[in-house]
Amino acid sequence: MAAAFAEGAKANWVNEDDDAKLVLHQSVLGGSLTASEYLLQNGAKINLRDCRGRSALHYAALLGQTGQACLFLKRGANQHAVDENGEDPLTIALKQMHADIVTLLRIARLNEEMKESDDAFYVGAGDVTFTDVFRDFSKMASNNPDILRRDFGATPNTIAKYDDPDRQTSL
Repeated sequence: MAAAFAEGAKANWVNEDDDAKLVLHQSVLGGSLTASEYLLQNGAKINLRDCRGRSALHYAALLGQTGQACLFLKRGANQHAVDENGEDPLTIALKQMHADIVTLLRIARLNEEMKESDDAFYVGAGDVTFTDVFRDFSKMASNNPDILRRDFGATPNTIAKYDDPDRQTSL
């Protein structure tokens, strides 16, 4: 990847032949936390979306990539963005039963709500919990990246199956 950047590769390159997925999306599909971090450090924009309206956080939620979801949230990913189906990353994580990602997304939302609160009791309290939880996940991801990689039978067809309009869901 470093060689590609040295030769002029763009961090936000779009693959028009694959639903306009960006390089950052591909790093999630490949399950590489290191590649995602490298791309972000080299100018990849975290909230860019493909032709289905999905960001890297959507794909992390869909595929159960907890370390990447944590990284994207720490880097300011928009967790409220909805895709073409009207689903945000939390909805996707709930449907896919990725409990770690659901937890991260809910804590991040709670942190946002507490920051917006006018109640003096809550001001600053959310930041501590948010920071502690994300520090713990980050530490796990750094020390042993495979510990946060959940293999729920994800295959190249996982996304196609998720996108199937005939799929049965129940929330």
